Amino acid sequence: MERITRKLIPALCALAFAAPAWADMDAAVKAYDAGKYDQAMKEFKTQAKHGKGLADNYIGVMYLKGLGIGKDAKAAAKWFQAGADLGDSQSLANLGRLYRMGVGVEQDFAKSFQMMNKAAEQGNVDAQTYVGYMYYSGLGTKQDYQKAFQMFNKAAAAGDAWAVNNIGGMYQEGQGVPQNYSEALRRYQEAADKGLPLAMYNLGEFYEKGWGVQKSNLNSLKWYKKAAEAGNEQAMDRLGAIYENGDLGEKADSASAQQWYDKAQAIRNNK
Repeated sequence: MERITRKLIPALCALAFAAPAWADMDAAVKAYDAGKYDQAMKEFKTQAKHGKGLADNYIGVMYLKGLGIGKDAKAAAKWFQAGADLGDSQSLANLGRLYRMGVGVEQDFAKSFQMMNKAAEQGNVDAQTYVGYMYYSGLGTKQDYQKAFQMFNKAAAAGDAWAVNNIGGMYQEGQGVPQNYSEALRRYQEAADKGLPLAMYNLGEFYEKGWGVQKSNLNSLKWYKKAAEAGNEQAMDRLGAIYENGDLGEKADSASAQQWYDKAQAIRNNK
């Protein structure tokens, strides 16, 4: 599974808890964006009293991140639940993430799936990608590659880079669809063009192995470097090995190898 988890990663694990704007909360949103958290909290609580679920979500985010108030995951869960009860899709998605991680609530994958699926049904793109991953991995629901592929396609149609990458992963492995390296390559290229570091790493691997494309040390090294410079840990490790062993036509360079290994380790230490 290690090889697959490098290819498919749930979007919400990689994204910050989101707090999108809503027109009738302009004052609160402007205060939030300006870092005036005391004012923002006051405004959001006023909106929450008027039944604005998105205000509940913002308050939850503030408690979770400790923005202008002490961090309190249980309080965050309470506010996300309030927003979810009003049908706010972002509150549903964020509450689903808490249940997945067991933060502020008891870990419950089935509840995580339930919340995420409700958000996805409302068109929340991040949640659609995450539900696709849950179907893919059998997390909180029965594993179903066909449903995973369908959900990834919904999110990809809305432009989500993680979903596009994950479709590539399914084509690469032949899961839910016939194996097709050329189509996998196309999807990874699309996701990389959207700036996704994981997709850049995947392109590097495809050019190195010659999967669906002619082998190219030059292109492989180019994409590994782009992925590493964008913060991808696997690409840093691969570059370390390339310079340690003199792979891809590069001269062995122990100093460069150690630099990349150190950068990868620094990322692991900060997780």
